[in-house]
Amino acid sequence: MSESDPVVEQVAASIPDYVSAENRSRILQLASADEREVADVECSEYLIRHWLETVEDANPLYLDRDYARSRGFKDVVAQPGMVICTLVLPYRWPMQGFHKTRQLLHFELKDLLEQPVGILANYEMQFFRHVEIGDRLSTTGRLVGISPFKRTRLGAGYFTTLETSYYNQRDELVSQAHTNLFSYGGKMPEGEEAAQDAAEAGAAMQRRATPSTLEDQAPNEPPSGHWLDGGWHNGTEEMLESWRTGWRGSEPADLKWSDVEVGDAMPQLVMPITVTRCVFMASASRDFAPQHHNTWYSHNKSRTREMFLGTHFNLGMLSRFMTDYAGPASTVRRIQLQMRRTIGAGEDYIMHGVITRKWEEGGEKLVDMDINIETQMGPAYNCSGTLALP
Repeated sequence: MSESDPVVEQVAASIPDYVSAENRSRILQLASADEREVADVECSEYLIRHWLETVEDANPLYLDRDYARSRGFKDVVAQPGMVICTLVLPYRWPMQGFHKTRQLLHFELKDLLEQPVGILANYEMQFFRHVEIGDRLSTTGRLVGISPFKRTRLGAGYFTTLETSYYNQRDELVSQAHTNLFSYGGKMPEGEEAAQDAAEAGAAMQRRATPSTLEDQAPNEPPSGHWLDGGWHNGTEEMLESWRTGWRGSEPADLKWSDVEVGDAMPQLVMPITVTRCVFMASASRDFAPQHHNTWYSHNKSRTREMFLGTHFNLGMLSRFMTDYAGPASTVRRIQLQMRRTIGAGEDYIMHGVITRKWEEGGEKLVDMDINIETQMGPAYNCSGTLALP
């Protein structure tokens, strides 16, 4: 740990006074730059294709080798949503010290602050270059900020900001993410009224969302007389409600920067979230955290209505929504999402967007957009993004 590191100094000044010397020392370690963790897996066509069938992204840059080569790449490239899980999670067996990885920094940090509950508040990721077949990523993660003590409608606690950087084997920065989490329901600074907050946090931990039923999990019925004319198994396609989304992408858009104006609306996108879609997400992301694919765990541990989508799926859908709008010649440069609630199996994932800014920087022609994600149960995410256009 470097005493002259401004990030470490800033974190040191913001650690709550009640934190023990041992926990304080560990928090300062997490604020220091760590050695890169090299991923177990290389980017491959299989990983790309499995991810694309999960979010149904037909961008030819990820699917069509000839098109990708016409853009100057040696082969198809990875969709941006793959970076945070698919391409960096270690193999779970045989275990090689996974509990020590900074991929799980947020879990350790809330425990060090003695806060039992942690939720994602905001996530922002910048993308600097594509990941190509054969690339092997490495990551660094560190704590970069702890807020003053805050009271929110959820409870009282601390916002923490984590920075994760992703590099390829050529030492090139591929992307960088900033994760803002709220940890609450535990120990408080001296002088704060803790009894009521502790009681409310305890009650919140015991509360359950109204669990889903088997009827909630059941997919909608295909239209009368409709033949499931795609996929490789009719039962699978029925469970995905594939007749609503189709088995092929539409003709790619081909927008130029000069075609876009502030205020332009982006076409709506609807994706049925079924149990089978959640299972695809778990497999394609290589993230089998049970809240994303197991109903019992979601009801009894996560206290949610149903298994729910992960950040990686949201990144994948946002990337798809953005390039569906502008076309494969556009490049995703930034995605930001702010969670209001989770989206679970049985809901329709509905996306709307509008162009909010048109600008140039570093030789690129850029547009910003605001994107809202909702379902038939109401708003879920407030998002934004930046695209580079030809």
